[in-house]
Amino acid sequence: MTNKIYFATILFLIATSTLFFSCKRKDEVKKSVISIKGSDTMVNLAQKWAEVYMKMSKNISIQVTGGGSGTGIAALINGTTDIAASSRELKPKEIDLAKSKNVSYNEIAVALDGLAVIVHPSNQLDNLTLEQIRDIFIGKIKNFKDLSQEDKRINLYGRENSSGTYEFFKDHVLGKDEKGNPYDYATSTQVLQGTASLAEAVAKDINGIAYGGVGYFAHRDDVKILHVKKDKDSEPIAPAENKILNFKSIWSGDYSISRNLYMYISSTDNEAVKGFIDFVVSPEGQKLVEEMEYIPLPPKSN
Repeated sequence: MTNKIYFATILFLIATSTLFFSCKRKDEVKKSVISIKGSDTMVNLAQKWAEVYMKMSKNISIQVTGGGSGTGIAALINGTTDIAASSRELKPKEIDLAKSKNVSYNEIAVALDGLAVIVHPSNQLDNLTLEQIRDIFIGKIKNFKDLSQEDKRINLYGRENSSGTYEFFKDHVLGKDEKGNPYDYATSTQVLQGTASLAEAVAKDINGIAYGGVGYFAHRDDVKILHVKKDKDSEPIAPAENKILNFKSIWSGDYSISRNLYMYISSTDNEAVKGFIDFVVSPEGQKLVEEMEYIPLPPKSN
């Protein structure tokens, strides 16, 4: 009798375990996995969107990684990510590559950003013109004394060349010379990965200067955000003042170094991806943009 009870118990446990793991596998199969790859500027924001959306949609799993806008765009074209997060628009060569591989995509503006130029809090500098910023980062201006400040060498900090921030700053701030040749960053620029690393570097370097998404700097007391002037006669405008982001100046483009932040998706009928994108641009998704110290999309005019 004891043996019968023993074997019955074993059979019951095996059946229960099999049923449990079978149900678990079914739950796992039902989950849709969305991968987001790209802009380091957008990583914190993308992770926040993913975190909130996964709580709302239990059958969705979202994986977010950085690596730079170029990395994300390449992954989308190669079919190894569902969403490319990018702090810049696609380059002509990326558009051509997508066409050559018969990859169609949709571009969605999901937020805005103002690129801030930062120095150490002890620096007496308050504002710079776009021309001065260009001359600093191409290495033409090498000492703060050339800006009517103390006699101190300038230490440059910048992003790696896979970064959309690197590309945007190069195109829109460094620009081109009189012959149409693009200016390049000074070879003395110390290249760091991620905007947070730039903030840490300048916070420890009284001679440092860097650029990056304002959301990474706005609430820090150990870096100083400079005002920027379009030219010497223009009004100086900062992307953030007293730890408050300057939405209106960034929305209007009055702040000189403003940009859209994008998500690129393949033009396929992936309902899970579409649902997530709909959430990102919804009022709730845009509220998270503001909470994360980025700039939400401008209000729609009636």
